[in-house]
Amino acid sequence: MKPFDQKTKLAEAVFYDFNLLRVISRFGIFPGFGDKTIGEICEDHEIDPVFFLIIVNSFTNKRYFPSHELADFSLNQMVGYLQKTHSYYIDYQLPLIDDMIDRLCNNQIQANKKLIVVKQFFSAYSKELTDHINREEKVTFPYVLKIEEIFENNEITGYKASDYSILTYEKEHDNVEEKLIDLKNIMIKYLPEPFDHEMLIRILTELSWLEKDLNEHSRIEDAIMIPRVKIMEAGIRKRL
Repeated sequence: MKPFDQKTKLAEAVFYDFNLLRVISRFGIFPGFGDKTIGEICEDHEIDPVFFLIIVNSFTNKRYFPSHELADFSLNQMVGYLQKTHSYYIDYQLPLIDDMIDRLCNNQIQANKKLIVVKQFFSAYSKELTDHINREEKVTFPYVLKIEEIFENNEITGYKASDYSILTYEKEHDNVEEKLIDLKNIMIKYLPEPFDHEMLIRILTELSWLEKDLNEHSRIEDAIMIPRVKIMEAGIRKRL
């Protein structure tokens, strides 16, 4: 597949993968963009088109990841996108799936007590993912932005190396999508009848979307953010 570029009509990209609608919404872009190209829409919304294209292309093709281009971006821009992704998970995706599981259970719980296992599993996973996100928001992202500020402005006066570093984050960085695979495995292989078949399919669809999105989210952090912060940390240490 040829990567999308600024001349690609955004509608064509969306028709290629409708899940892109969820991704571009984080940039404040929603349906109704007509036949405008990606370049035109980015100009309308004052979005860096190169960064936008990297996110869109890497989402639709897991082999596409031009790290040499991402190296030119500010970490502030990248963190902003990652924070919007976090908000999407917390404010929309997790509550949506939780509500769907509630409906699955409420319709059949008297006839199938095993459904409660699905609810308990997802509830525990939702808490784990929320805790993971909160730590990134409260500790990791502020640290990343501070390191970039010090590095770019060469303001090392008063800077002290702390116990926390991006290496600490890297060691603690959990693979939070693995448990989604476990949950899908339970629902596909081992959930006994009776249950609402259509609702179960909808839940599995949303879980699969969340898994894909989390994989992409982690890929940006692991392949781009962490290495860039390491370089900046090393540069700051040399100036001390």
